Amino acid sequence: MRSWKLVWIGMLVTAASCVQILDGDHPYSVEGVPTAKEPCESAANCNDKSSCTIDTCSDEKICVYTPIQDGSSPTQTVGDCQRIDCKAGKEVTVRDDADIPDDNEPCTNDVCTAGTPSSTPTPEGEACQRGNQSGTCEMGVCQISCDAQNPCNDDNPCTDDFCNIGTSKCAFTNIDGLPTPGATQHPGDCKQKLCVNGKDTHVSDDTDVPVDVNPCTENVCTDGVPSNPPTAQGAPCTPEDTDVCDGLSNCVQCTLATHCIGIITEDECTKADCVNNACVLKYMGYDTLASPALQTAGDCQKIVCNGNGGTTSVTDDIDKPNDNNPCTTESCSNGTATSTPASQGTSCGVNQVCNSTGGCVGCNTATDCQGTDDFCKRRTCISNVCGIEYTANNTALPNGQTEDDCKRLVCDGAGNTVTVADPTDPKVDGNACTQDTCNGTTPSNPNQPSGTACNQNGGDVCNSGGQCKKSPGKSCANGSDCASTFCNDAVCCSTNCNGTCRACNLAGSLGTCSPVPKGQEDAPSCTGASSCDGTNNGNSACKKDDGTTCAVAADCMNGHCVDGVCCESACDTVCFSCDQAGNLGQCEPVVKYAEDNLPTNACVGNKSCDGTNDGANACKLDDGQNCSSDNDCVSDKCPGGNTCMP
Repeated sequence: MRSWKLVWIGMLVTAASCVQILDGDHPYSVEGVPTAKEPCESAANCNDKSSCTIDTCSDEKICVYTPIQDGSSPTQTVGDCQRIDCKAGKEVTVRDDADIPDDNEPCTNDVCTAGTPSSTPTPEGEACQRGNQSGTCEMGVCQISCDAQNPCNDDNPCTDDFCNIGTSKCAFTNIDGLPTPGATQHPGDCKQKLCVNGKDTHVSDDTDVPVDVNPCTENVCTDGVPSNPPTAQGAPCTPEDTDVCDGLSNCVQCTLATHCIGIITEDECTKADCVNNACVLKYMGYDTLASPALQTAGDCQKIVCNGNGGTTSVTDDIDKPNDNNPCTTESCSNGTATSTPASQGTSCGVNQVCNSTGGCVGCNTATDCQGTDDFCKRRTCISNVCGIEYTANNTALPNGQTEDDCKRLVCDGAGNTVTVADPTDPKVDGNACTQDTCNGTTPSNPNQPSGTACNQNGGDVCNSGGQCKKSPGKSCANGSDCASTFCNDAVCCSTNCNGTCRACNLAGSLGTCSPVPKGQEDAPSCTGASSCDGTNNGNSACKKDDGTTCAVAADCMNGHCVDGVCCESACDTVCFSCDQAGNLGQCEPVVKYAEDNLPTNACVGNKSCDGTNDGANACKLDDGQNCSSDNDCVSDKCPGGNTCMP
């Protein structure tokens, strides 16, 4: 029994899944409302998935969904605290707190709150009843004691009852999804008694259709509601039967004339018809056109029915003849055919026109010919044949030329316009420092050779970039004024002349970077106590003036560093120096009683200079030193030839 129960549940779930898929994939409706004509053969083919419509198949084989009366839907889910209402054929879900759930448990209070079902346990220990057995409530479950003498039975066919030996309490298991045991099923009522949530429940079963044995009705269940709507008009009463249903649940011989074809023999002017659901013979009315097989095209006549089942020929001025000549117009007049030439110039084929006598020719005038005329070609019409006259090769077009593009538009002698090189049409850019030339058909303005004379924008010579700039020696404000790009000392210079003791504005060498003459300053790097030495040694040409402190001779303008200052001469005579106060940089005698260590220790120790201009003879013995004559002493005093005295 339990294995069968599992199979049944599986089948039920599968069926529910199929319904869900169909409901979400209906090709002719949105939210249950039809959006297009849905074809059908019978009402069984029509289902808009709405419980608020009656689904039928019309005589035109189109599904019709008729809204039921507004109100509650016939299909409801019991105990979900919701109600489905029908409004204009649409399902509308609303809260229904009166639709209380039932969890089949006496120890819970089943309620609806704002459309939401719930089941809360009753107080602990409260008495409860399941069937004829009494118990007490424990945590929302009715606990009933049991043993071998007191088996479990809640008188509910939709539960399995057994006694738990370990707890001596009854257990009741729902057998949901199975037909209610012992219940009587009624075939054809579109219902089935099933156990749902442990309760015997009537559920819809649209496979349990009502069978009324009428071949012209459908056996249909719609959401649990049985019906036998009429079979669509024109459907066979039974397979292989020539009789058809009339759409009103009756089986008849015909409803349309087409149902009588094969039953009634037809010919040109007698046809089968359906009158009062019976097949009859009908004569076609007078002037009814007979079939094409009886007609002769282009004879200005037509074969029609005579109203008595026979045929006759009558005038038909629409049935014009056709001589297959596009240059004639055929017509009928009172049943007689005529042919008239078409207007001259009427098209009669590809690149052909009609002449005045009904002939199809190439042209009557040049304008009949295909194409257009231009300077390089013109259409001609000679003896009704189109031709082309070409302008001579290399003839220049009078219009459409572009100046300064190194090109010329000419005719090629075959009617085409071609572009050829024209070296006489260069692009003139107005720049004296560029050349106006053509490179084939491409305009070109290459730069003139650097140094080419020019007279534009204040310049007089072309630079390598095709610009007219100033030549060396011309006044300038910055390098962009100069062809050389170098502006030094406010004149254009042939080279960059920004080194120390070099200038471009020297008289006699304007524009050429030359050494600054000896003794002149070069601002800002060689000024003040320094000046240039007139050489071409760059930074080394800036030397210190005489009297300025120095370390080596190379520091000095005159090349002499003596006594720590730049000197006018080598000043290497004993008792001469260049650092005398008031005479810095000048080689002067050392003051009396002063020592002189140049040359090395020349007059030091027990000697000093006498302040005269005698050179080596000026170095004499200091006071207190032994002497032999006055000339030996700085003081010029050697009394008695013994000791220098002050």
